This record gives sequence, C-alpha cells and structure tokens, in this order.
Amino acid sequence: MNGRPSHQSPVKNIPARSGAFYFFLWVWMLFLDSGCGWAGDVSKLKLNVPDDIRLTVFADNVPKARHMAFDDQGILFLSRARDGKVVALPDDNQDGQADRAVMILEGRDVPHGLAFVQLDSGYYLYVAEEDRVVRLKRTAKPFSYGKPEVLVTGIPSGGHSTRTIKIKENRFYLSIGSSCNVCIEDSPLRAAVWRYNLDGTHGELFAAGLRNSVGIEFSPYSGELWGVNNGSDWQGDDHPREELNIIRKGKDYGWPRCHENGIPDPEYGTGFDCSKTEPPAYTFTAHMAPLGLEFYQKGNLPAKYNNSLFISFHGSWNRSVPAGYKVVRVILNDKGEIQSHQDFITGWLLPDGDKQGRPVDVQLSPTGDLYLSDDSLGVVYKITGK
Repeated sequence: MNGRPSHQSPVKNIPARSGAFYFFLWVWMLFLDSGCGWAGDVSKLKLNVPDDIRLTVFADNVPKARHMAFDDQGILFLSRARDGKVVALPDDNQDGQADRAVMILEGRDVPHGLAFVQLDSGYYLYVAEEDRVVRLKRTAKPFSYGKPEVLVTGIPSGGHSTRTIKIKENRFYLSIGSSCNVCIEDSPLRAAVWRYNLDGTHGELFAAGLRNSVGIEFSPYSGELWGVNNGSDWQGDDHPREELNIIRKGKDYGWPRCHENGIPDPEYGTGFDCSKTEPPAYTFTAHMAPLGLEFYQKGNLPAKYNNSLFISFHGSWNRSVPAGYKVVRVILNDKGEIQSHQDFITGWLLPDGDKQGRPVDVQLSPTGDLYLSDDSLGVVYKITGK
C-alpha cells in the first residue's frame, strides 16, 4: 500500500478441521500499479490457529511493522520503525482489510511506541523515537496532524533502540532498553521505565533493572503497569528465562546483577544480594523475545478466552533449538491474576527450524478484535472469533 486505494488481497478464512488446525493463507501475489503486495513471501504460510478463531490479513505491504495503537476514531496506527515511518490503516468500508496506508510521519529516527491522548489543547499522537519523544497535534479529522513537537531529548542511542510509550493519568511511561547484552550502564535512562508529565517535564525513574521491556501495558484489573522483558544472551539455551513483570514504582528488577527468580549473573552478580530485587510475576522459555502484550477481558473472541493476556514472541536467534515465533495466551482469573499459559497461535517457526514470520505487537481494537503485527513479512493480521 502506498497511500492510494488498493486491490485487496483475496485472503479467506479456511474452515476448521478438528482441533487446532493448519490455517492456510493462499495469497495471490499482486504487482499492480497500486503498489499493493506482500512485503514477504507468504504464499506458503500456514499457521496453527484454534478452530474457533478466525485469522485474516488486515494490511499487507507494511514493511518493518512494529507497534500499534488505535485512535479515537477506531483507526489503527502502525509504526514502521526501521523505515522511519508512522502510518494509519483505515478500513473505511469495514470489510476487515485496510483500504490504504496513510503517511502520518516519515524520516524519523526509529519511531516505535505510539499513544494517543485528548488534552484541553487538542488531540495528540505521541511517538517514542530512539533518542526523543515527540507529539503531533491533530488539526483535522481524520489524518491531518501538525509538525512534531519535541518533548524529551537526550535519550541514549545504540544497543536496544526501540522505545515504547503508554499514557495513564496525565503522565506517559517510557520503556528504554539497555545499551548492551550485560553491562553496568553509564546512563540511568537505560534498562528502565521512566515517567514524565505529558509535556515532557519532570522525568523520573519509575523502575530499574529491566534489560529490554519492549511490551508494556496497564492492567484493566489492577491499574498496574505490566511488562515483558527480554533476558540476556549467551548463558545457554535455558537461561535466563523470559519474564513477565508487574512493574511497580521504585522497584529494581535485577538486570544486570540478577536474572529470573534471584539467580546471580555469572559476571555481574557475584556478591550481590539478589533478594533485594523484584522477582518476575511469571517466566517463559529463554530467548523467545516477547515484544508485545495485550489484556483481553471480553470482546469478539469466544467467551472461553475472556480474562486473558496475549503475548507475542518474536522468536530466538541464538538458541541451539529455536523457540518462540508465536502468540501465547496467559490465562487470568476474573481478578486479573495469572493462572497458567498456553500456546494460542503458532506456526511461524517450522519443524525444520526455518522461520516464516515474526510476531511483534498485539492490540485490542475498540470493537473487540485483536490485531497482530509481523515485521518479518510486513503484515498486520486480524484475529476474531468465528
């Protein structure tokens, strides 16, 4: 898609077989003058999807698709971090496929996290770039925005370069990853979540010891900030395990001194009391790289999926047996407490170890559907019930 009306990819949901089934996305490769087509080869993509779930492609040809947010019109906005762009993906005719990609911002430095807020002065889109946070004021519906206003500068670059932003109660929370695999950081901004007023003033350290919490989200149950965290590399296939944390003000989650449930780092943890650090709320197989999470209380999925936390795992790159490349459902009770977890959508990782896509972010729409980005294939999927 290039901003003009597109030819829709004729993707249909194949009827389920018994149990979890292989859902085939047979795609006609389109090379029409509209510019619509697949950013990756999905002509043979097959995913394991529960038989009561429908998975379709909402948007194609959105290279480097990363984080998403819905505005007050119910329109999905998407960051294309490595392309330096933010686009809007309207579905004007409500047929379940984006009609076009509308350029909102381009030429930026790794724009990643997106968040919207209504203020007395207007409606704003906040964008977290690698070294700064900016906001754009909407000047007219649906897609007219003013020039970026710089709110925060001086965020160190290099290392983990994506920044994620969430807004709650007139403050924004900014997750900033580490500069390294394991090291003692020079800047307190790194490996932490910081909190700011909405005009970028009064920045304060909210929580530390978070190596790379790309996915953060506020719980609709408790109001607390939750986040997934990518553990360090080169400690074997099984350690450190990936973390799901409840991120509380003033807490230290251990990195680089401690990992998992108080395990000292072999280089930086010697003599350090790991009991002083906050343990994770839940852990997963090491090196699966969780990047996105979304709470789901009730929506268009079957009722059995109510009270869930969906986590997208980008997939391992340094494990002898690859892991991840899937979406996991963390099962919650009606109070939002963790009960267990199970695979929800798999198949991006093939039995022979080849990969055919990498899930990034998962977002719940205002109408109750889930949307999932894939930065390897350059697509956004739509997930709903049958």
